[in-house]
Formats: sequence, C-alpha cells, structure tokens
Amino acid sequence: MGGDDMEGIGIDIGGSGVRIGRVDLATGELLASPLRLEHTTDTPAATILEGLIAALSSFREDLPLGLGFPGVVRGSVVETAPNLGSTWPGTDLAVALNRPGLVVLNDADAAAVAEHRCGASLGASGTIMTITVGTGIGTALHRDGVLVPNLELGLLAHPSRGGVIEAHASGRARRQEGLSLTVWAERFQEALHLYEGWLNPDLIVVGGGITERWEEWAPLLTTKADLRRAQHGVDAGLVGAAFAAGSVKFMGQ
Repeated sequence: MGGDDMEGIGIDIGGSGVRIGRVDLATGELLASPLRLEHTTDTPAATILEGLIAALSSFREDLPLGLGFPGVVRGSVVETAPNLGSTWPGTDLAVALNRPGLVVLNDADAAAVAEHRCGASLGASGTIMTITVGTGIGTALHRDGVLVPNLELGLLAHPSRGGVIEAHASGRARRQEGLSLTVWAERFQEALHLYEGWLNPDLIVVGGGITERWEEWAPLLTTKADLRRAQHGVDAGLVGAAFAAGSVKFMGQ
C-alpha cells in the first residue's frame, strides 16, 4: 500500500460542530487543515447532515470514510445522542449521507483508536482507558488491544453530587458554572477516582481541548494508573475515525 491508499477521511461530530479532515493512515497526521461546520446542541439532525453532505462533496468519494459520533452507535445507526438532542436516535448515518461504505463509531472510541494506533497508548498493554473532555465526557476502553465499544461512562450517576458524572466534570460544566481550572480539576479527580474503582485501568489517556492547558491542572490529579496526555488533541476523533475506516478497507483487500 502506498500513495493514495494510505489516505482516509475522518469526520468528528461534536456538541458544537463537525470537523472533517484528510488523514495520512500511516502516520495519523492531517494532510490539510480540517474543515469545520458550526452547530449548537439544539440544531436538528437533518440540518447538520445537510451541511455535512455539502461539505463531503469536496472530498474524494473513493477514500475510506469514518465518522465519530457522540453517542451509542450500532453499525451505522445512532441509538443515543445525549448531547445532541432527540432528532438523532434511529438515524442510519450511512443512508442519510448516501455513503454505503461509511464506518461509524462512538467519538470517544474513535479518539482511543487514534491514540492506540499512533499516540499516547501506542505499544501499551493491559487495560487502557481513554477519556475525552468536551461537551460531555467520553470514555473508551482497550483490553490487550481489543476495543470495548460504546461505554458512555460519563452518563453514569455521580454518587455524591447527583445527576450524571459529565454534568459536573465536563468542559461544558466548567464553562457554564465558570469553574477555575483548580476547581474543575477537583471535579475531574472525582471522576477519575470512580473510573479507577470500577475498571482498574493500567493506563489512563486524557484528551480534548482542555489538554491544551495540561501543565496547569494535570499535576493536581492523583491516579494509581499511569496518566498521560493524548497526543492528537482535538483531532483525535477524526483521526481515529479515518483509521477505523482505513482498517476495514485494508482488511478486505
């Protein structure tokens, strides 16, 4: 494989926008600046998908195409979309986008794939947990290299604060409540303590926009597991989605 065979397209749908990028499937590097489409958590699915169809028209159709979605997905069908409203469940993304070969996975799973293939967890063994901090909290788990999909542990109940974990420790919670990084880190530490108690990971990788200020808050955290900053940052979801699509294509050749 070489040349164009090593290129794929990744899509990352988030709570505030969609990012689309061309990815080198050998290195995980972006081949051009990602295209971003803005939306809100209240934007209907049909509107977002219409914009995505138009955007995809500028990308080659013969390249592997993967999509990371913030919810539980089965095949290419959305089952839940906790941070995107009620118009998504039941949507078959491959049909809606008219891309039969589309590979769809949970957005945190996509980020975990990126880090496992060529990032912070490359070569690591045992139980690896990847946590993405954004509109919500995404969680993914690899066990000896095998991905356990659709965990969505950010939606589990918080045992002391009420509500779900991501309502207190996500990036949206920090913005809405005007939390300092120190106070937010205390909230995130609570989440880490819960996750370690439940899963006993050997390695925890943390990604998302919040990691741009990693040096300010990471020293405030204490974990039994090795704690690492994700290497792909905000690009992890689209990179991992492209990797997932490329792997499906290559395995079938």
